[in-house]
Order: sequence, then C-alpha cells, then structure tokens
Amino acid sequence: MERLSGPDLDVRRAVPEDDAAVVPMLREALGKVDDPHYEGLLHWKHRENPFGQSPGWVAVHEGRVVGYRTFLRWRFLDDNGKTVPAVRAVDTATDPAYQGMGIFRTLTLQSVAELTLAGDAIVFNTPNDQSRPGYLKMGWSLARRLPVGVLPAGGRSALTMVSSRVPASLWSEPTTVGLDAATALADGDVASRLLEHAPRRGFRTDRTPEYLAWRTSFEPLHYRLLLASPGDPSEGGLVFRLRRRGQALEAAVIEQLVPDWRTGARLVHRALKESGADYAIGLRTGPSAGLLPLPGQGPLLTTRPLAGSPPPPSAWTLTLGDVELF
Repeated sequence: MERLSGPDLDVRRAVPEDDAAVVPMLREALGKVDDPHYEGLLHWKHRENPFGQSPGWVAVHEGRVVGYRTFLRWRFLDDNGKTVPAVRAVDTATDPAYQGMGIFRTLTLQSVAELTLAGDAIVFNTPNDQSRPGYLKMGWSLARRLPVGVLPAGGRSALTMVSSRVPASLWSEPTTVGLDAATALADGDVASRLLEHAPRRGFRTDRTPEYLAWRTSFEPLHYRLLLASPGDPSEGGLVFRLRRRGQALEAAVIEQLVPDWRTGARLVHRALKESGADYAIGLRTGPSAGLLPLPGQGPLLTTRPLAGSPPPPSAWTLTLGDVELF
C-alpha cells in the first residue's frame, strides 16, 4: 500500500485527550477487546510509573488518529552506581484501515529522534518474532538472550511443565501464600529493608521503595511477598505471582531480594510447596537462586542507542520483574 508522509500525515506528541481514540485502537490491535482490566493496566504503567509518565506519539490523518506509539520510562544504574535514563518500546497500534502504510516506522523513528534530543540514553525491549525484524531495520541490535531458570516441584510437575509450552496467561491466579505484596511494600520501611539485598553490580534497574510499591500495586496481578523470616524483611524476601501456562500452574519469581544463595533457594522451594505450583520460573541474572538453567528459552533483549550507549551484553542484570508484563 502507498505510504503516508509529509502533509498527508501529522505526527505529534500524544495528549490525554487522545485516549478516546487510542485505547480502542490498542484493544483491537493487541487482542484486548474483552479484557476488563486493560485500561487499568495502561493507566498503571503509563501514568503511575515512578520513573515518569510515558511519552507517546500519534499519527493523525485528516483529523483522525490512525497510529499510536509509546515508550515506558525506566531508570537503570550502571556498574558504578550512576543513573541511566532509559525508555522501553512498548504499546503501539495502527488503525486497521491504515496498516501497511509505514505508520509504525514513521512514529517510531520520530519518537526515537525526540527522545534522543531529550537526553534519554537508550531504548530497550524484548520484541516477539513478528516485530523484531522491524526494530532491527530501524537501528535496534540484539543484546543477548536473557537466561531463564526453572525449578519443577517434582517429577510429575516437570512433565506438566514440558507439555505446557504455550504463552502464559497475563492475569494471575489468587493465592494466600505469604503477604499481599502491594500492601506490604507500600510501607517504605519494609521496602527499604528488603532493598538492602538488591543487586550492587551490573547494569540493573534503579530499585527504590517507590519503584517496588508501584511495581506490585496493580491488584489484578496478585503479587505476593514471601519473607525469609516472618515479620522481619531485613532477612530477605521473594516476590512472585501465580499464572496459568497451559495445564501448568506457574510461580513467576519477579524479585529475589535475599542476603545469600541459600536463602533465595529456600524461598523458591517454599513458594512451590505452599502455593501448589507445578514449577517456579525466573531469570538467572543477578542474585537469582534455586532455579535451574533452561538453555535457549529466554526472551531476546534488543537495544538501541539514543543519547548514550547500551552496556555490554554481559553487563545486563535483569529480573523477571524487569521484563514480564510490559
């Protein structure tokens, strides 16, 4: 189809008044038409994020919003503890009547140019197989395959896990194991004591009490906090949620804030035993413990320089909480 450009297409920063056109377009493009939590999820990640509200761009043709592109604000610490402002390429959609006209590329390149001028250092994401080639053509590079780790609850659970290699459900299964993470981590003192065990090396998310409170606060995700010592967060803890993946019940470990490997492994075993999950899953970067490597199965991390340069591939120290969901 013919590409739209120049005076045919107006690309500008999105404003809240665009939501009436943007949200239905996103629902349609991303298969969220019947999802009752979807608008709440968008508000949580784009408007409540402690790293800042998400910048977005719209493409307008003859007064009609026909494309949308947004980036989630993020903040990293490098190996020396210096903060690095970043963005993550996330939600994008094009009106079905305008697909194939280059709108996604136009929006993305315009936003990348503006983010670079604004001083954001890098953009990162974990695109799927369908969208990755498009990003690579626009200057993204493959950084690394993020190493996944798993721990089955037992032999039968291992078989269930192997036979359930399908996408996981977005929404969580409720459980009473541990503490409600949103409530517990809204207490800045609890979060601060847990963060005494946050990673100190590598290129990692700038974890603050405000970040932990926000990251676990969206109620439909049902995040749980399992403490190593009841009532004493200074001994470490694990944040997880339960989700369905085919026939399996999966315990997704998004954070391990623990003083040592033994404590982390013990918490993973407890989460499995007390929740009845078939297996635990997380990323084996940073302080992860108790998870066995699952070679060749992690998401592919891609990056693009903006006003700065991405770190070496080996420097990335991410958890599942950094990459799941967004």
